[in-house]
Amino acid sequence: MKRTEAIKFHTEEAEASDRLAALAPGTPGARQCAANAADHRSYAEAARVGDYELADLED
Repeated sequence: MKRTEAIKFHTEEAEASDRLAALAPGTPGARQCAANAADHRSYAEAARVGDYELADLED
């Protein structure tokens, strides 16, 4: 997988999770979606800085 693909994927997943969380604020589902978004943002940042542990990335 290319580094740019990993960054794009995790950024898009974070945005989608944020949108889902906004549909029902304060619910357990919204909290889970917010946690998923935070995870995906962390993965995207790890891919940016070269500390991505989920797969070997190509530049």
